[in-house]
Amino acid sequence: MATHKLLFISTLTFAFGLNAAGCAKDDGDDSGTNGEDTGSESSSASATMSGSSSTMSGTSDSMSSTDPSTISVTDGSTGDEPAENGGMCDTNEECASGFCFVVGIFGGVCGECNTDADCTETGGGCSIPNPLAQPIQGATCNMGEAGGGCMTNEVCEDGLQCAVLIDVPGVLTASTCGECLADADCGEDLCSPSYDVLDLSGQKSCVPAGSVANGEGCDFENSGDMACLSTHCATATLMNLLSLGVCSECEADGDCEDGMVCEAPEISLTEGLVAGTCVVPE
Repeated sequence: MATHKLLFISTLTFAFGLNAAGCAKDDGDDSGTNGEDTGSESSSASATMSGSSSTMSGTSDSMSSTDPSTISVTDGSTGDEPAENGGMCDTNEECASGFCFVVGIFGGVCGECNTDADCTETGGGCSIPNPLAQPIQGATCNMGEAGGGCMTNEVCEDGLQCAVLIDVPGVLTASTCGECLADADCGEDLCSPSYDVLDLSGQKSCVPAGSVANGEGCDFENSGDMACLSTHCATATLMNLLSLGVCSECEADGDCEDGMVCEAPEISLTEGLVAGTCVVPE
């Protein structure tokens, strides 16, 4: 797993360099994959999102009509035997399943689907590949359950909605079915995200105010402080590309007792979300 995580970190670093240099295509035609884009048919699916911002939150408010994936077309074949699910690929033809899902500049991974439309047998959506897993996991079809990957509300079970949960520009976007998009969907409760960073998954759920423990996800852009038991929804970042809220003991030194400082939260590719804590300075 360490090798894949090192590669993923390198990918994130490269993606940050592209954003910082302003290398995103202005016309939006390039999804970040290798190969020729004819614009006619999709031969591989891409988990990338276009855009020039170098930071993104994991708490988008709506996915009712927005498809988090872009489609790119690549031609040609290596001539090798088709790869099984989890194998690397450039085109659909290189996969035994016929589906090559491209995860940004990380590359393509063979799996069960490229889009929700490929999952008619299960009736749900298409969960994106996980390049952090060991072995690497290809995209999978789900039944539209809470936490299952999606592109639109239509593939989610009754009462669930599709929302962007994790977004790394130029690399991947993870959208999942959950109970809510915003606080307005939760009555007296609050809409709060939970993150499974290592599985590139999670969901948004309605929770009572003051019920989310330290180390758990929260919506730092909206009602996160109210959802956290500690009243502190701190912002954890990964290479200035991804920002997620995590309930923490503190957000700044002023939240700690005299003589202590606030150690910032982090997004760890080995531990997941790590809460901010008050510590004695060295």
